[in-house]
Amino acid sequence: MRNVKRRSLGTILALIVGGIAIIPSIGGATTENCYVIVSHYNDASISFIDPVTYTVETNIATAAGQPFGLSVSPDGETLYVAQRFGDHVEIFDVVAKASTGTIPIGTTTNDVIVSPNGGIAAAVKTDWGASTIEIIDLTTNAVTGSIPIPVDATVAEFSPDGSQIWVNSVDSGTVGVVDIATLTASSFDITHSNPGGPYTGIADIRFSPAGDFAYVGNAADDRISVVDTSTLAEITTIGVTDEPGAMAFSPDGTKALVVIPGAAASIEFIDTSTHTVSSILDTVALGYDIPDSAVFSPDNSQIIFTGYDGDEKIVFLDLDTMTVAGGAVVVTGGGQIADVVCRNLEVPTPTPTPTTYVFSEPLNKWIDWADCEVDDDGDGVVNCNDYFPSDSGLSERPEDAPGYTG
Repeated sequence: MRNVKRRSLGTILALIVGGIAIIPSIGGATTENCYVIVSHYNDASISFIDPVTYTVETNIATAAGQPFGLSVSPDGETLYVAQRFGDHVEIFDVVAKASTGTIPIGTTTNDVIVSPNGGIAAAVKTDWGASTIEIIDLTTNAVTGSIPIPVDATVAEFSPDGSQIWVNSVDSGTVGVVDIATLTASSFDITHSNPGGPYTGIADIRFSPAGDFAYVGNAADDRISVVDTSTLAEITTIGVTDEPGAMAFSPDGTKALVVIPGAAASIEFIDTSTHTVSSILDTVALGYDIPDSAVFSPDNSQIIFTGYDGDEKIVFLDLDTMTVAGGAVVVTGGGQIADVVCRNLEVPTPTPTPTTYVFSEPLNKWIDWADCEVDDDGDGVVNCNDYFPSDSGLSERPEDAPGYTG
């Protein structure tokens, strides 16, 4: 295991960026029909992981160094990757697992998020003292607007209704809010004991699935602020054991998790009905150091997190038993778990071919339709095809047919 104390600026930036979301498939989101996509910011690549076999199916080089935040279109077919050193967003076809082009952003591009309806994306352009949110039209893959924000941000999150974008501040307790309708920005503050402190500001922002409140990670004070999204008022705070990192809500919204990536090396679970920590998973005791990112599986049966046990791994932990189901070895260089992309990994069951019956003689018999409710020929189908001209008991004369009343 590696001893972890406080981290360098580069590591902290790597920690707090990256889109994490759950994207359901058309047929229903389960672990068995999803991919997990992970970015490797020191290896300039992304990995597609099969959560059934716990193996890396494909590793793809990106167009430039340090891929950070990732986000996937609601239909699960297109992946967008923010490239810090490339100053652009790269586009990938999820089905083909291939790059299809880039969208120039400029300066340092730390994060990219796709709106809930899939119409636009937003890129975080971190230009110290002059940071902006760049709006991308996903029908043309072109930047259509640039919105100055009152913070130097590295991560952003759409509200569930798509009306706002909230952005973090790496050196203060201020949250930037972008209104999509007017393309203007405002801000509000959370309770914060170290305004202006170096790189100890807001680590991550996540909205509850219903959108009624948000969790804002306060790294300076080892806590999470719970914010009412309608009033922007701080409802309460949640104390955690160390600087909070990445966060995620369960699909049903009943619980959340927060990654503690520092010396405490743990994942803490929060009861969202009371906004209190309900349990703590010691990842070191489990065998994995340096957790950076984590998400819930779409069916709520697992959490999927990054860890280190001599290899960099993506770890799948069953929530019912709190035991590791499997781990995929990935390239060294850290990894942000991107959206869990749901795509059917199983071979679909073929449609049965209808059976055609050819009769050797005309079926000119009288049949009691009540008898059609019996599977006389034992083929598992109850219908009047059970009767053939050679069947005994059927008469050519109406008066002799069962059930005939004249």
